[in-house]
Formats: sequence, C-alpha cells, structure tokens
Amino acid sequence: MPDYAKLTKAELIARLNAVTATPERTVAPGDVQALAHDLQVHQAELEMQNQELREAQRRLEEARDRYADLYDFAPVCYLTLDSKGHIREINLTGAALLGRERGQLLGKPFSLWLDADGVTEFFHHLQQVFAAQDKVVTDLAIRNGNGEMRDVSLKSVAVKQGAGESGRCRTVLIDIGERRKQERIEYLAHFDALTGLPNRALLQDRLTQALSTAQRNGRQVGVLFLDLDHFKDVNDTLGHAAGDLLLQAVATRLRRCVRKVDTIARVGGDEFVLVLPELGGGEHAAVVAENILWSMSESFIIEDRPLRILASIGISIYPDDATDIDTLLKNADAAMYHAKKSGRNNYQFFTGDMNARALEAMAMESRLRHALERGELLMHYQPQVELEGGRIVGVEALLRWRHPEMGWLTAAKFIPIAEERGLIGQIGEWALRAACIQNRAWQDAGLPALPVAVNISALQMQRGSLPDMVKRALQESGLAPRYLELEFNEDINTRDPQMIAAVLRELKDMGVRLTLDGFGSERSSLCNLWRFPIEKVKIDPGFVSGIATSPDSAAIIAGIIRMAKELQRRVVGEGVETQEQLDFLRSHQCDEIQGHFFSAPVAADEFSQLLRQGRRLGQ
Repeated sequence: MPDYAKLTKAELIARLNAVTATPERTVAPGDVQALAHDLQVHQAELEMQNQELREAQRRLEEARDRYADLYDFAPVCYLTLDSKGHIREINLTGAALLGRERGQLLGKPFSLWLDADGVTEFFHHLQQVFAAQDKVVTDLAIRNGNGEMRDVSLKSVAVKQGAGESGRCRTVLIDIGERRKQERIEYLAHFDALTGLPNRALLQDRLTQALSTAQRNGRQVGVLFLDLDHFKDVNDTLGHAAGDLLLQAVATRLRRCVRKVDTIARVGGDEFVLVLPELGGGEHAAVVAENILWSMSESFIIEDRPLRILASIGISIYPDDATDIDTLLKNADAAMYHAKKSGRNNYQFFTGDMNARALEAMAMESRLRHALERGELLMHYQPQVELEGGRIVGVEALLRWRHPEMGWLTAAKFIPIAEERGLIGQIGEWALRAACIQNRAWQDAGLPALPVAVNISALQMQRGSLPDMVKRALQESGLAPRYLELEFNEDINTRDPQMIAAVLRELKDMGVRLTLDGFGSERSSLCNLWRFPIEKVKIDPGFVSGIATSPDSAAIIAGIIRMAKELQRRVVGEGVETQEQLDFLRSHQCDEIQGHFFSAPVAADEFSQLLRQGRRLGQ
C-alpha cells in the first residue's frame, strides 16, 4: 500500500480522482478510506491557514488605520516634498496649520506660506538636504491659516529613490512658538530689549563674578557709570522713536570701546554701566573712558539728520573705593554727577567727599519737589533802567527759593538740579505764570505798564511746548503779550537750531518780546544777533564787572554795543554795580542797565513802591 501520509494534497486529490474515475478497477477499501481521511486532514489544515491569513489581514488593516490616525492627527506636521519644494504628501495636522484641505495642498509649492526671507532660507534648506543625504534642521517662520506668522523648526531627510525617480524628502514641521516665547522671557530677564545689552539683573551677576575673581587673583575691577548729556532734549524735540535709535547707536559705539571680557549694561533710560574686570590699575579705566568720550564726539546720524550727544562718566575702583557691588555703583554714580557739574563731556574718578555732595544734591532735589506746594518758591523783581532819562522801563522776574535750612537761594543754586531731575517744566511754568499775574496786578493798581522779563531755560525751549505754555500764562493773567519779555541764553541753539528758530518766530508772532541774555560769553555766536528775531541783547555780567580792570572786557563791550546798534538791537548792561561801570556804558551809548547800582532784586511790594515813587537813575 502506498504511504499516503507522504503525499501532498494535490497528489491525494489526483489519486482519489484516478480511483473514482476507473470504477472497473478494483480498489481496496482501505485505500479509499485512507485517501478520504487524508483529504479531510488537508482540508482542515487549509481552513486553518485561511483563518490565520484573514486574521493577519485584519491585524494589518488595524495597524494601517492606527498608523493613518497617528500620521494624520499627530501634534506635528508631516509632509513629503519633492526636489522643487512642492508638497507631495501632508497629514491633516499640517493641512490645518496651512489653512487648506489636504487635496488643495498636494502639488503646491511650500514656499507659498513663507515670506521673502523665508523663501531663501527654505531653498537653502532643500539644497542641503539633497546634498548631504542626512537630516537638516532650519528654523523659519511660516504663515498659518489665519495669516499669522508662526515660528517653526523644519527637519528634513532625503528619501532614497530608484533609478530615474526624482528626489523627495520627508519633512517634519514643529511649532516652536512657545519655546521662542520662553526663550524671549528668559532673554528679557537678563537683557535689555532695546539695545541687547545686559540689564541690571545680569549686571549684578557679572559684577559678582568679577569681584570674586579679582579677590582670588589680587586684581582690580573698574566700574564706569555713564549718563548721556541732555538726552531728554532728544526725546522732547525729536520724539521717543529717535531717542530709541540714538540709544541703540550709543550701545554699538560702546561695544567698540571695550574688551570681550568687559560688560556693558543698560541700567536706565540713558544710563549705562561698564564693568572692567582684571584691571592692573586705574589708568586702564581712564583709557576706556577717554576712548568712549572720543567715540561719542562724532555726530550720530538719526533719521537722516546729524545729532551730537555727549556723555559724563564716573569711575569707581574695586577694592580701593568699595568692596561690595552696591557701594561701587553708588560711588561711580556720585563721580558721574561730579563730571556733570564739572562741565559735562568728561570723566571723574570717585573721591571721598563726593558722597557728601551727592547726598546734599539728593536732599535738595527731594526738598525741591515739594517747594512749590509748600510755598517756598517766590519771585523777586529787579528794575531795568533806561540810561537816557534814567526812568524804569522794565523789570526782570527772578526766581528765589526760601529754603527752610539754607535760607534764600538764587536760581543758579537749584535750577541745574531742576533741569537734571526733570522738574524744570513745572517750576518754569509756575514762574512764568506768577510773573504775568503780578505784572497785570501792577497795571490794575494803576502803576506804569512795563514789560516783565522771565528767564527761559534751554530745556523749556527745546521741548517745543513753550508757545502753548506762554499762551496759557497770558490767558490766565490777562496780560497783553507786549508786556511779556522772554530771556534765553544762547545755549538753546546747540541742539536743534531750526526748531529753536521756529519756536522763536512763533513767539514773536504772538507779540511777545525776545531778549538774548548773557551775550559775550564763550558760547556766543555773532550770527545769533541777526538769526534770532530778538529785540534786546544783554551783555554778560562778567564783562561788565571787568570794565575797570580788564581792557579786553571794555573792548568786547564796546564791540557788542556797536554791532547791536548796527543791527538795530537794544543793548542792556547787566550786573552794573559801580558808577565807573555806568559811565563807561553810557559813554558807549548802551541803552539800558540792570544791577545793584540802581536796585537789588526786591519783593513785589517793594518794586511797587519804586514805581509809585517814580524813582530815576541818580536819585
């Protein structure tokens, strides 16, 4: 009998067919039974294989569905790009990010969702992908479905293709907006957003490290405190946008003046601190300060216009001046204020007595902030007398501070502090209004109508709001414009001559009188005699006081009077204290005088008495 167990299913079926097809042939019963049994066994095995195949197909379909779900609804964008940057495949997350249906995106250039700079970066990215045959990562910004730009990280790898097939790459887009926000938060915690320089917090860390290293190595650390001179004028006249551009330009120049190991920090509006570690001596700090001042001497170009800004620098040295951070900064700050008081545009090393002066200035500033509300500021009035006839033809209003501890202070003692600490606007407007109200009160009392002169600081002029302030003072007081005279020094012309000239013309058109004060000082420019619409020139008191002792002063005064006369400007000799000075001015045809020789500045009631008495020169 054949061994049917060794036959295949096909062979068994063939053998069974052969037997059943020849009924005349004698077949042993055992053969048929064995064949039928083996056939059933093979059919059962076949059914089991079919079930396993169906189960494998089911599992494959489930896995394919799971993969499709994972692919389509993954939290990142998956896409396939060809070598030209066209989208060949993209998941649903990516389609939603780009704001289109998946079918609308296939075949479209991915660059459609990039700005001009992003397009350049994207094609450079593709070039690297197909050249390197390795993963390439590029950060850029894409435009989402809402038209907003989103920061993404583009990660691509080339896909191996068969012969004749065009290149493709698999790409993943990951939204890194939140990461960028966190990086931005961390950046702003340590750096100034405008200039990119370290801020006060990072300055503390850098100073701590510098002092610790210096202590171990027995070296010095320099701390430079820098403040821009008259920076507020820039904001007031040109606007904060121009001021921001200037600060950025200053930061750039400062970087050029230091080593890589040095730190430059912006700690305030126009204040910078430089940390110079590992100094061999204070002379190194002086060299850096000189380099900074030299670099600042060249005009900045801001909004297509040249702008000159200078700086004052204070220097303190570790461990000579202090061994802790707070004291080093405080001492450098005190030295910086000493540099300002020394004429600005210079640097000063800290000395022991600076602290006392700084504390005194701070105390005066604090008291000055409340002087108006406490009624401590008052106006005194000094007559201006015509030399021909000797009668009073005008009066200058002079601001005085009745300090509770220091007594009467002239404006020269506290106005510089008011200008530095931003108080001049409030104080200057009060003084202008008070002088106008008082002059109108004299007129209402029947006294002779005279112009009252009020001093205007350079800061008030450069803010551009002076005409409005003058209009308010005249309206509130009811004083006619011709009875108000504004006196200004020539240093108002050092910042923006065109703006200053426009303000003066506006004031002149209002009917207000204008006087150039302190003429003859080192700031003087002869062209200002005809450039400005002025009516009077006041000779600097320093020249008047030198008439008897300095031939140069006498010659200068004679020249000023002669030029002013030729330009049809009246001349006032200020600070006249002696008969000799009076006689000299009269002999050179000076128009008016002002000074203690006739009268010191007096209170409003005392000036009223002078007018009522009709006092004249020589009486």
